[in-house]
Order: sequence, then structure tokens, then C-alpha cells
Amino acid sequence: MLLALFLIDLAAGLYLFLPLVGRRNAGVKFYRLIFVVSGALVLCSLIGHWTVIDSIIIALTLIVYSTLRYPKRLIFRVPVVLLGMAYIADAIALWHAATGSSWAWSVAGAISSIALLGCVNLAMLLGHWYLVVRGMSIDPLKRLTHATLAASIVRVIVVAIALLMPGVWNAIAIRQGIFFWMRAGWGLVGPLALYPMVWGTVKIRSTMAATGILYVDVVAVVIGEVLGAWLSALGHLPL
Repeated sequence: MLLALFLIDLAAGLYLFLPLVGRRNAGVKFYRLIFVVSGALVLCSLIGHWTVIDSIIIALTLIVYSTLRYPKRLIFRVPVVLLGMAYIADAIALWHAATGSSWAWSVAGAISSIALLGCVNLAMLLGHWYLVVRGMSIDPLKRLTHATLAASIVRVIVVAIALLMPGVWNAIAIRQGIFFWMRAGWGLVGPLALYPMVWGTVKIRSTMAATGILYVDVVAVVIGEVLGAWLSALGHLPL
């Protein structure tokens, strides 16, 4: 179930932060790539967990993919909104089921994890897309870079508040020792430390250098969120 949680959060993040890229900037093919990747992640998550919402997500993804050529029509816009809502609902429900946390904490954990995973991974994929679409505006990567910083800060705040709950520090930070500090070092401090380097390369439009740094960022965030999900299941809080 924790694997399914990670895959759903990643799929939701990739989809929900697509508006920061913009269809006119990256083109239809990039959007279709993200739809395919997100749909594949949801299908893989079915191995460990299945709900009706998962089936709805797959169906809506197929509809959105096939109607992408009609961006201004309701036949596209309505499924787009419904798919975003389905992703959020599925992530929150899965957080609640996998970690045993309250619904309020599940909302905080799901939203913050979706934001961090989505921003970092989408920025890395977009960095590669600059090799495909020459002359593409740098603005989408700038927006995602700033979003990554904001998501990192929000994730740190959520984890910090959770650690202040009675008994959590001893149960998680002390008893779990190296696992917690790996989670904090890679998944929380890592993205914040890498942001200045990513932003520095984006400002000078060095997309290849930015993509290389984002590779490290992705590894750090993935390690951090996987460990964070495991610790969340132990502490019943978004850690």
C-alpha cells in the first residue's frame, strides 16, 4: 500500500502541476507524455491497492488524452477538472488508509507530498524537453523551479508540525534514528540546498545543467518521500 501511495502521489503531482508548463509552451506532445506517464503510474499502483477512484482516474485519463486537441471545448475542460479532483481524492484516501492518520493530517500529507514530487519530477522531464523543442521559452522551467522551492518549504513545515505532536519526536526521530535523518537530509534539506544551483542555471538558460542538477533533486526527493511514507505509517502522521 505504501508503494501505491508513492505512485499515486507522483502521478497526481505530474498532472496537477502541468498548468505551470502551459500547453502553448511545451506543445501537445509533452502533455500527452505526462498523461501517459501518470496513467502508467496509476496502473502500477493497482498492484498494491485498488479502489473505484483508480478506475475513474484511468477512464478520465483516456478521455483527456483523446480530447486534448479540443482545449477550449467542454468535452476537454470538464474531464480535466474531474481528473484533478479524482487524483486529489484518491491521494488523500490512500494516505488515510496507508498511514492511519486522521483525515486532516492525511490532507496535509497528501497535498504537500503531491506538490513536492510533482514539481521536481515535472521540472526534470521539462528540462529534457528543451532538447526536443529548441527555442522554447524558459518561463515554464522558471515557474516550476520556484514551485519546487515553495513545495519544499511547505513539506518542511508539515513535517515540523507533525514532529511537535506529543511523543512523536522520541518515537520517530530518536528510535528510528538513521532512517529519519536520511529522510530529513535527503528529502527535506536536499531540495532546499539544491534550489540555488537549479535557479542559477535556469536564469542563464543553461537547461542541460539545470536538468543534471534536477536529476539529483529527483533522487533526493524520491528517497525522502519513500522513507517519509514508511515513517508516516509508523507515526500515523505525515512525516
